[in-house]
Amino acid sequence: MDVVRTEIDGVPVFWTEGRPGDDYQAALVFRVGRADETLARGGVTHLVEHLALHAVDNADYHYNGIVDSITTMFVTKGEAGKVAAFLTAVCDSLRALPLDRLEAEKNILRTEAEGRDPGPAGQLLLWRYGAATYGLPAYREHGLAHHTADDVQEWVARWFTRQNAGLALIGGPPPEGLRLVLPEGERRPVPAPTSALPRTPAYFNSTIDGVALTGIVPRSAAATLYCDILEQRLHHVLRRDGALSYTTDVQYLPRGADDAQILAYADGLAEVRPELTQRFLAVLDRVADEPLDAVELAEAVAARRVRMASDEARASRATAECMNELVGSKSRTTEERLAELDTIEPQDVQKVGRAVLDSALLMLPYGQQPQGARFAPAPTAATVAVEGRVHTRPDEPRRALIVGPEGATLLSGPEMVTVRFDQCAAVLAWPDGARVLIGLDGMTVGVEPDHWHGGRTAVAEIDRHVPAGVGVGMPARPDDKIPPRSADVADTVPQPPPVKVKPTRTVASHGLIGILAERRRRPAWDDPALNAVLPKVRNGDLHAGLELLARTRDDAETRCLYLENLTTAAVGQSARLAHLAADAPGHPETHLLLGAVRIEEAWEVRSGYRAEHVSQEQFGRFWQLLALAGPPLHRAAALLPADPVPWDRLIWHGIGMQLPRDAQDHVWQELIRRHPFLYSAHISRSQALARKWWGSDAELLDFAESTVADAPPGDPVTAVLAVAHLEIGGEIGTWDDLDGYLARPAVHAALAAAADRWQSAPRPHPRNLEAHQYFGAVFYRAGDHDRARHHLAQAGRTKAVDRAWGYPEDATKLLDRARRHVGA
Repeated sequence: MDVVRTEIDGVPVFWTEGRPGDDYQAALVFRVGRADETLARGGVTHLVEHLALHAVDNADYHYNGIVDSITTMFVTKGEAGKVAAFLTAVCDSLRALPLDRLEAEKNILRTEAEGRDPGPAGQLLLWRYGAATYGLPAYREHGLAHHTADDVQEWVARWFTRQNAGLALIGGPPPEGLRLVLPEGERRPVPAPTSALPRTPAYFNSTIDGVALTGIVPRSAAATLYCDILEQRLHHVLRRDGALSYTTDVQYLPRGADDAQILAYADGLAEVRPELTQRFLAVLDRVADEPLDAVELAEAVAARRVRMASDEARASRATAECMNELVGSKSRTTEERLAELDTIEPQDVQKVGRAVLDSALLMLPYGQQPQGARFAPAPTAATVAVEGRVHTRPDEPRRALIVGPEGATLLSGPEMVTVRFDQCAAVLAWPDGARVLIGLDGMTVGVEPDHWHGGRTAVAEIDRHVPAGVGVGMPARPDDKIPPRSADVADTVPQPPPVKVKPTRTVASHGLIGILAERRRRPAWDDPALNAVLPKVRNGDLHAGLELLARTRDDAETRCLYLENLTTAAVGQSARLAHLAADAPGHPETHLLLGAVRIEEAWEVRSGYRAEHVSQEQFGRFWQLLALAGPPLHRAAALLPADPVPWDRLIWHGIGMQLPRDAQDHVWQELIRRHPFLYSAHISRSQALARKWWGSDAELLDFAESTVADAPPGDPVTAVLAVAHLEIGGEIGTWDDLDGYLARPAVHAALAAAADRWQSAPRPHPRNLEAHQYFGAVFYRAGDHDRARHHLAQAGRTKAVDRAWGYPEDATKLLDRARRHVGA
């Protein structure tokens, strides 16, 4: 017998005959669960379930209430008449909850929560979905203490209605006289899943005694067969043959009408876990890569048919059909499901396997990483800070807290964790002043006010901007749980030391001849308007620079040139720029220059010394300034969406903040989508791809050669190949090593072809003089004086471009010597 559908008081009822001798069973299901709540107000569904069951607390039969991600169930079993009485009592209680029990049930739920452990499955939910929707079961029910009687009544009126309910009965038709009197309402759709993963497949590390993986697939019979086959193979490979695992498990968990989550797990001892992970993933790869053998598929189908035909499976169909109706999934008979099994082909299971791996989230023990580059690390840090006041710690100079109207950022070295108020799931607030901000993506910023200079000011700023409905008052902490205040912590935020501007060259420092020679040299660009404005900016007239920059919105090449030089001129004036930006939030050039100046000031603070010669205080200030450069640059990009120049500066922001490669690549894609051959951006990207940063010699060279091949004739962007070879050769060793590398026939030929491609159709470009210096430098070092002469003559008597000459102590002397040597 298949499932029979009927209605009682407008509630759909699904029933089947049970197994002989089993009790009559019932499940009253409502389409509401933790995924429908918010983190700050979590627990209201659980509270309703407890209050509703209080009315039947003295019943002499088995019953229970269950709240999961998308449903709330009231279940019971026993004699049909007692089951009917229970269901009626639950409906009566929902229409008139015993709200005098509100505080008592809150206490019970808090006690229950003390023993709850989300385990690996909960961790996987948190990392995939964040602090919202399907990730909420991994969190405590933070809103319990704050729900009022009115909150509970409103929740019941919205969710616990006859249109949002269904009843499953196992053991026969509905009992005589059963009533399901519930208030009017509407069917509530399953919430759309949130995501805390920028991309999949991804992995994270946590406390686990083995390895676990989840993937999201379309609901289908092929997906259930995939689970059966995967479980058999994992057991065979990891336990029976490999003796690496005791427990292997695969679960198929429908998530809504269309999707399901597949969870695979295997335990293992610490000493075998690397091999366990490798072989675990190899099993998943094989299912995805190799079509099933027809015999294995036939055996899996036969086993699934046997299970579906069992008394237990037939009885459970009532609950499954009830759930399907509530989530909007299509209802099908057992015969239809059996017929679907017979249509499954090996490639259908293989397709499910690929979907699992494409959407995979892998959980590994701490200290372990998957082999290869397929799995990206799930984000543990942010790529952008907030604009605000910087709070420092006297005991840890590499750490900082930035708090402003948009949120808070915690800095630990270059690592940023940011929670924005418009993306905030909850702010936990203790009476002693401690705060924890939890973002929708699951990231958290904790603030102990007595650790930070001006910590109480930071807490006041957080409290001032917390959105309504997000704050959660927490109970007082015992005195021994409150960190003691350090005697070195100040009540106010100390002013950071100003960034020193590079000293002007004087007769005393460079001699009269040196000063006169310097004045005879012009910059490696020819722009009278820029030349006229730079002295004004150095003397504090920032508006003159901003007005000049604003005239370049339709010329990205000139805009980059202007920004670089205005930035150097404005070093030391970032505080004034910040005030200008606050007064003119809609002016893109102010935000652009502010971000660029902060980056330049950061590198000035760090200095050019090797890391071992840079103090912890310098590093701390370096990362603080770099972090503060991100918000205005992103603001500038948002104000002028077609402008590629903010993205060029964000490359340097990412290099300094040591952002992950995915984040760097995202910035690059945004840039070339706006301007595929921006000169400055290609020089910047070449640095990001250098071996000393995030790439390799091979990747850098491939990038430069591809740029040359794709560049339009006459575009000086081909000089990026010279930059690449200077970078690669400079890492070999001495200056002689660099010269020998550039003289290699293959290297020299590639450089000559790049220079010729540019010179084949020369056209005006603001970077022509600089590109001539790059090519002149590499040909001079390679011993090709004819080509060097041509390019250095074209460059004229210009100031040396440091990068072109390998950052020597005095690049200008090296340039002058080269010019004399080749007769330019």
